[in-house]
Amino acid sequence: MVKDHILILYDNRTDRSDLQPGWGFSALIELKGRRVLFDTGADKLVLEHNAEALGIDLASTDTLVLSHEHCDHIGAITSALHRNLEVFYPASFSTLFQGEVSEEEGWHAHPVSQPVEILPRFHSTGELGKKIVEQSLIVEGDEGPVLITGCAHPGIVEIARVATDIVGKPLRLVLGGFHLYGKKAAEVEEIAADLKRIGVKQIAPCHCTGERAMEFLERTFGKRYLVIKVESEVKI
Repeated sequence: MVKDHILILYDNRTDRSDLQPGWGFSALIELKGRRVLFDTGADKLVLEHNAEALGIDLASTDTLVLSHEHCDHIGAITSALHRNLEVFYPASFSTLFQGEVSEEEGWHAHPVSQPVEILPRFHSTGELGKKIVEQSLIVEGDEGPVLITGCAHPGIVEIARVATDIVGKPLRLVLGGFHLYGKKAAEVEEIAADLKRIGVKQIAPCHCTGERAMEFLERTFGKRYLVIKVESEVKI
Protein backbone atom coordinates (compact mmCIF):
# COMPACT_ATOMS: atom_id res chain seq x y z
CA MET A 1 0.00 0.00 0.00
CA VAL A 2 1.13 3.54 -0.70
CA LYS A 3 1.57 6.13 2.02
CA ASP A 4 -0.98 8.92 2.33
CA HIS A 5 -3.99 7.20 0.85
CA ILE A 6 -7.68 6.43 1.17
CA LEU A 7 -8.55 2.73 1.48
CA ILE A 8 -12.15 1.59 1.07
CA LEU A 9 -13.14 -0.92 3.77
CA TYR A 10 -16.88 -1.09 3.17
CA ASP A 11 -18.96 -0.64 0.02
CA ASN A 12 -21.68 -2.37 -1.98
CA ARG A 13 -19.19 -3.83 -4.46
CA THR A 14 -15.95 -5.79 -4.49
CA ASP A 15 -14.04 -7.85 -7.05
CA ARG A 16 -12.17 -9.97 -4.51
CA SER A 17 -13.53 -13.27 -3.23
CA ASP A 18 -11.79 -12.79 0.13
CA LEU A 19 -13.66 -9.53 0.79
CA GLN A 20 -17.32 -8.98 1.57
CA PRO A 21 -19.59 -6.36 -0.01
CA GLY A 22 -22.33 -4.76 2.05
CA TRP A 23 -24.79 -1.88 1.81
CA GLY A 24 -22.91 0.94 3.49
CA PHE A 25 -19.65 2.83 3.40
CA SER A 26 -16.41 3.11 5.33
CA ALA A 27 -13.03 4.50 4.33
CA LEU A 28 -9.68 4.64 6.12
CA ILE A 29 -7.63 7.76 5.45
CA GLU A 30 -3.91 7.71 6.24
CA LEU A 31 -2.11 11.04 5.92
CA LYS A 32 1.11 12.30 7.51
CA GLY A 33 1.02 9.62 10.18
CA ARG A 34 -2.65 10.13 11.05
CA ARG A 35 -5.24 7.36 10.65
CA VAL A 36 -8.83 8.54 10.35
CA LEU A 37 -11.81 6.23 9.84
CA PHE A 38 -14.75 7.81 8.02
CA ASP A 39 -18.01 5.97 8.75
CA THR A 40 -18.19 2.28 9.68
CA GLY A 41 -20.68 0.60 7.36
CA ALA A 42 -23.69 -1.32 8.65
CA ASP A 43 -22.47 -4.76 9.71
CA LYS A 44 -19.63 -5.16 12.19
CA LEU A 45 -18.83 -8.65 10.89
CA VAL A 46 -18.34 -7.28 7.37
CA LEU A 47 -16.22 -4.35 8.58
CA GLU A 48 -14.05 -6.58 10.77
CA HIS A 49 -13.63 -9.19 8.03
CA ASN A 50 -12.59 -6.67 5.40
CA ALA A 51 -10.27 -4.80 7.75
CA GLU A 52 -8.49 -8.03 8.68
CA ALA A 53 -8.25 -9.16 5.05
CA LEU A 54 -6.73 -5.80 4.11
CA GLY A 55 -4.28 -5.82 7.01
CA ILE A 56 -5.95 -3.01 8.95
CA ASP A 57 -6.08 -2.91 12.74
CA LEU A 58 -9.22 -0.91 13.59
CA ALA A 59 -7.78 -0.21 17.06
CA SER A 60 -4.90 1.73 15.48
CA THR A 61 -7.04 4.64 14.26
CA ASP A 62 -6.67 8.09 15.84
CA THR A 63 -10.05 9.51 14.88
CA LEU A 64 -13.51 8.38 13.81
CA VAL A 65 -15.67 10.74 11.72
CA LEU A 66 -19.35 9.87 11.24
CA SER A 67 -21.29 11.45 8.40
CA HIS A 68 -24.90 10.92 9.47
CA GLU A 69 -27.07 8.79 11.70
CA HIS A 70 -28.13 6.05 9.31
CA CYS A 71 -27.40 2.42 10.06
CA ASP A 72 -25.43 1.83 6.86
CA HIS A 73 -22.89 4.42 8.07
CA ILE A 74 -22.77 3.90 11.85
CA GLY A 75 -24.11 0.36 12.35
CA ALA A 76 -20.66 -1.17 12.89
CA ILE A 77 -19.47 1.53 15.29
CA THR A 78 -18.80 -0.90 18.13
CA SER A 79 -16.04 -2.47 16.04
CA ALA A 80 -14.37 0.91 15.56
CA LEU A 81 -14.48 2.31 19.10
CA HIS A 82 -11.44 1.96 21.33
CA ARG A 83 -9.78 3.86 24.17
CA ASN A 84 -8.45 7.35 23.39
CA LEU A 85 -10.31 7.48 20.07
CA GLU A 86 -11.55 10.94 19.05
CA VAL A 87 -15.13 10.65 17.68
CA PHE A 88 -16.59 13.49 15.59
CA TYR A 89 -20.29 13.36 14.70
CA PRO A 90 -23.03 15.88 13.81
CA ALA A 91 -24.35 17.63 16.91
CA SER A 92 -27.90 16.83 15.79
CA PHE A 93 -27.38 13.10 16.40
CA SER A 94 -29.96 11.60 18.72
CA THR A 95 -29.62 11.63 22.50
CA LEU A 96 -29.58 7.83 22.36
CA PHE A 97 -26.54 7.82 20.07
CA GLN A 98 -24.72 10.44 22.09
CA GLY A 99 -25.19 8.27 25.15
CA GLU A 100 -23.58 5.38 23.27
CA VAL A 101 -20.39 7.41 22.69
CA SER A 102 -20.15 8.88 26.18
CA GLU A 103 -16.60 9.31 27.40
CA GLU A 104 -17.09 6.80 30.21
CA GLU A 105 -15.61 4.08 28.00
CA GLY A 106 -12.40 6.00 27.27
CA TRP A 107 -13.12 7.57 23.89
CA HIS A 108 -13.68 11.28 23.40
CA ALA A 109 -16.89 12.64 21.85
CA HIS A 110 -16.93 15.78 19.70
CA PRO A 111 -20.35 16.96 18.44
CA VAL A 112 -19.89 19.10 15.32
CA SER A 113 -22.20 21.85 14.12
CA GLN A 114 -19.98 24.37 12.27
CA PRO A 115 -17.03 23.78 9.91
CA VAL A 116 -14.05 22.79 12.04
CA GLU A 117 -10.49 21.53 11.72
CA ILE A 118 -10.55 18.02 13.14
CA LEU A 119 -6.81 17.49 12.72
CA PRO A 120 -4.15 19.28 10.69
CA ARG A 121 -5.22 18.76 7.03
CA PHE A 122 -8.59 17.29 8.08
CA HIS A 123 -11.68 19.51 8.10
CA SER A 124 -15.38 18.88 8.68
CA THR A 125 -17.84 20.76 6.50
CA GLY A 126 -20.01 21.13 9.57
CA GLU A 127 -23.66 20.14 9.56
CA LEU A 128 -25.39 20.52 6.20
CA GLY A 129 -28.95 19.75 5.13
CA LYS A 130 -32.39 20.10 6.65
CA LYS A 131 -34.35 16.83 6.39
CA ILE A 132 -31.25 14.66 6.82
CA VAL A 133 -28.31 16.43 8.46
CA GLU A 134 -24.87 15.28 7.38
CA GLN A 135 -21.23 16.29 7.66
CA SER A 136 -18.55 15.50 5.10
CA LEU A 137 -14.78 15.34 5.45
CA ILE A 138 -12.19 17.40 3.58
CA VAL A 139 -8.66 15.97 3.45
CA GLU A 140 -5.86 18.25 2.23
CA GLY A 141 -3.45 15.83 0.59
CA ASP A 142 -0.26 16.75 -1.23
CA GLU A 143 -2.04 16.35 -4.56
CA GLY A 144 -4.90 18.67 -3.58
CA PRO A 145 -8.02 18.65 -1.40
CA VAL A 146 -10.25 15.58 -1.36
CA LEU A 147 -13.89 15.66 -0.28
CA ILE A 148 -15.30 12.44 1.22
CA THR A 149 -19.06 12.10 1.55
CA GLY A 150 -21.27 9.54 3.27
CA CYS A 151 -24.53 9.72 1.29
CA ALA A 152 -24.58 13.40 0.24
CA HIS A 153 -28.18 13.81 1.37
CA PRO A 154 -27.81 17.62 1.39
CA GLY A 155 -26.84 17.44 -2.31
CA ILE A 156 -23.43 16.53 -3.72
CA VAL A 157 -23.07 19.86 -5.55
CA GLU A 158 -23.93 21.91 -2.45
CA ILE A 159 -21.47 19.91 -0.32
CA ALA A 160 -18.75 20.37 -2.94
CA ARG A 161 -19.43 24.13 -3.04
CA VAL A 162 -19.15 24.40 0.74
CA ALA A 163 -15.95 22.33 0.80
CA THR A 164 -14.42 24.45 -1.98
CA ASP A 165 -15.17 27.61 0.00
CA ILE A 166 -13.64 26.14 3.16
CA VAL A 167 -10.30 25.24 1.54
CA GLY A 168 -10.30 28.17 -0.87
CA LYS A 169 -9.30 26.12 -3.89
CA PRO A 170 -10.82 23.61 -6.36
CA LEU A 171 -11.31 20.05 -5.13
CA ARG A 172 -8.94 17.51 -6.60
CA LEU A 173 -11.38 14.66 -5.91
CA VAL A 174 -14.90 14.02 -4.59
CA LEU A 175 -15.32 10.45 -3.30
CA GLY A 176 -18.19 8.60 -1.63
CA GLY A 177 -21.94 8.25 -1.89
CA PHE A 178 -23.61 10.80 -4.19
CA HIS A 179 -27.20 9.61 -3.53
CA LEU A 180 -28.32 9.83 -7.16
CA TYR A 181 -30.19 6.55 -7.61
CA GLY A 182 -33.63 7.25 -9.02
CA LYS A 183 -32.48 10.51 -10.61
CA LYS A 184 -33.33 11.06 -14.26
CA ALA A 185 -30.54 11.32 -16.82
CA ALA A 186 -31.12 15.05 -17.27
CA GLU A 187 -30.75 15.61 -13.52
CA VAL A 188 -27.51 13.64 -13.36
CA GLU A 189 -26.22 15.55 -16.40
CA GLU A 190 -26.91 18.85 -14.65
CA ILE A 191 -25.18 17.66 -11.48
CA ALA A 192 -22.11 16.56 -13.45
CA ALA A 193 -21.98 19.92 -15.21
CA ASP A 194 -22.26 21.77 -11.89
CA LEU A 195 -19.42 19.74 -10.36
CA LYS A 196 -17.22 20.58 -13.32
CA ARG A 197 -18.26 24.23 -13.15
CA ILE A 198 -17.10 24.62 -9.55
CA GLY A 199 -13.75 23.08 -10.43
CA VAL A 200 -13.97 19.46 -9.28
CA LYS A 201 -11.15 17.66 -11.08
CA GLN A 202 -12.01 14.01 -10.40
CA ILE A 203 -14.95 12.06 -8.99
CA ALA A 204 -15.16 8.63 -7.39
CA PRO A 205 -18.84 7.88 -6.67
CA CYS A 206 -19.88 4.67 -4.92
CA HIS A 207 -22.34 3.22 -2.37
CA CYS A 208 -25.72 4.99 -2.80
CA THR A 209 -24.91 6.79 -6.06
CA GLY A 210 -26.82 4.23 -8.15
CA GLU A 211 -25.56 2.09 -11.02
CA ARG A 212 -27.23 4.13 -13.78
CA ALA A 213 -25.97 7.41 -12.37
CA MET A 214 -22.44 6.00 -12.05
CA GLU A 215 -22.50 4.82 -15.66
CA PHE A 216 -23.54 8.27 -16.84
CA LEU A 217 -21.01 10.05 -14.63
CA GLU A 218 -18.25 7.79 -15.93
CA ARG A 219 -19.16 8.67 -19.51
CA THR A 220 -19.22 12.36 -18.62
CA PHE A 221 -15.97 12.54 -16.64
CA GLY A 222 -14.05 9.96 -18.70
CA LYS A 223 -10.51 9.53 -17.40
CA ARG A 224 -11.36 11.77 -14.47
CA TYR A 225 -13.71 9.11 -13.11
CA LEU A 226 -12.34 6.61 -10.55
CA VAL A 227 -14.05 3.25 -9.98
CA ILE A 228 -14.47 2.60 -6.26
CA LYS A 229 -15.12 -0.74 -4.53
CA VAL A 230 -14.02 -2.50 -1.35
CA GLU A 231 -10.17 -2.56 -1.45
CA SER A 232 -9.89 0.47 -3.77
CA GLU A 233 -6.91 2.60 -2.81
CA VAL A 234 -6.55 6.26 -3.78
CA LYS A 235 -3.30 8.11 -3.34
CA ILE A 236 -3.68 11.54 -1.74
